[in-house]
Amino acid sequence: MTRALRCFYFNGDADHITQILEDKMLSTKLRLSILLVLTLAIGAVACEKKQDNAAEEAVAQPAEEAAEEKPAEKPDPGAKADKAPHSSGIPGTMNQLEWDQDVPDVTVEVLSPKNDEVLESGKEVTLSFSVKNYRTGKEIGQHVHVIIDNEPYIAHYDANEPLVIKDLAPGTHTLRIFPARHYHLAIKKGDVFKTVVFHVEKKSDEFTFDPSKPYLTYSRPKGSYDAESAKQLLLDFYVSNMELGKDAKVQYTVNGKTAELDKWTPVLLDALPPGEHEVELKLVDMDGKPIVNGGFNHTKRTITIKE
Repeated sequence: MTRALRCFYFNGDADHITQILEDKMLSTKLRLSILLVLTLAIGAVACEKKQDNAAEEAVAQPAEEAAEEKPAEKPDPGAKADKAPHSSGIPGTMNQLEWDQDVPDVTVEVLSPKNDEVLESGKEVTLSFSVKNYRTGKEIGQHVHVIIDNEPYIAHYDANEPLVIKDLAPGTHTLRIFPARHYHLAIKKGDVFKTVVFHVEKKSDEFTFDPSKPYLTYSRPKGSYDAESAKQLLLDFYVSNMELGKDAKVQYTVNGKTAELDKWTPVLLDALPPGEHEVELKLVDMDGKPIVNGGFNHTKRTITIKE
């Protein structure tokens, strides 16, 4: 009855309801019942209209704009890029590598030996450094690459603690140092690369390296890799006293296949099969002629991929 009266009343038939209520034949009780039903019906319709209006407003109002996403903050210089501190796996893309080379405000200083210092003995040579604004340690994987002469680098994980090199032959030696990421990518921007020439017992007459002239420092790859790591190997190096593409180029050769770089950037090598592979790095002028400086500008390494 309530639904019928609601439809009857709100479809424009209010006059008919009035006539019904004024009918003298209706008892007072029935008349009151009709009035009660009408009151309830009017209240229900008002509530429905209020809900409909609210729904319309919700549809009409534009959705709240998503909070503007803040650009991801660059991790601090001590942040590790993955869970494997000694992994040679390469995280991310070339863009990630480009960013990983640039860490603001990092400085490196060699405290000992001093440049041109003559040491009494090469039995135990203590190297000490000061590395600022760049956290190192095995727990985060970051470290410094320490290169004696033109040997493969030593990964030194506590950069502010001394490193002892044993049994250095008498004569002149070079020390090169620069910070590296946990996957051995060299930090390349800022005051981060240092070279020191020192002597054990005496100076070498045949020493021809000149640190003021262009020279190349081979970093990666080196040593042995498992098959998973060999799916993508990092070829990395350091250039000093030159601008690639203007003064010189770097030629790299892997198993006899040569390519050239006119920009100082790391290279992601294609997957290599198990076995031994020869990697060669050479500094040449813009005409392709070798730039010679103490033997440092032409380096060969043999790496091994394990099955």
